[in-house]
Amino acid sequence: MAHAARPDVMRMTPDEFLVYPLSDVKAELVRGELRVTPPAGGPHGRVVINILRRLLAHVEAHGLGWVFADGTGYQLLELPRTVRVPDVSFVRTDRLPVEGIGPGLLKLAPDLAIEVLSPSESASELEEKLDDYRSCGTRLICVVDPMQRTVMIIARDGAVRWLREGDTLDGGDVVPGFACAVAELFEGIAR
Repeated sequence: MAHAARPDVMRMTPDEFLVYPLSDVKAELVRGELRVTPPAGGPHGRVVINILRRLLAHVEAHGLGWVFADGTGYQLLELPRTVRVPDVSFVRTDRLPVEGIGPGLLKLAPDLAIEVLSPSESASELEEKLDDYRSCGTRLICVVDPMQRTVMIIARDGAVRWLREGDTLDGGDVVPGFACAVAELFEGIAR
């Protein structure tokens, strides 16, 4: 999918993006275009924490790699001047730098990207983000909807499946052995 540049937006490089002063907002860089969104609400934050706690415990217990929280930028090298910031992400041990992570952005695509829907995110913005992850090699993508209490799973081959509260979310071959009830993702969120 081609993405047209808009002349009315701020344009920058990943290095400029990394030092650009932003506060109380989430920002990404898409083909050099700065995209800023308002802070997420309580349901979004609660779902992120619910996922992060469970995924981190499993990954660390089995030495599978590293889990990253919201705010971690991935410079997608296959796409010009693009930095995506998933709500929760995972990178396998064999893809991490042997010497450790240096300063700046992670210059790779996550193996797992989890996005929690926010009221401010449009369907086209979400689709563009999912396309970016897929085209750069992210093997598993989860889109969690706190209001509908569903999870959309997108495999590397493009296969899509939907999970509801009675189902179990698993990490497939990307995060082997990981599983949790979908209902656990929505703990603490009013219906």
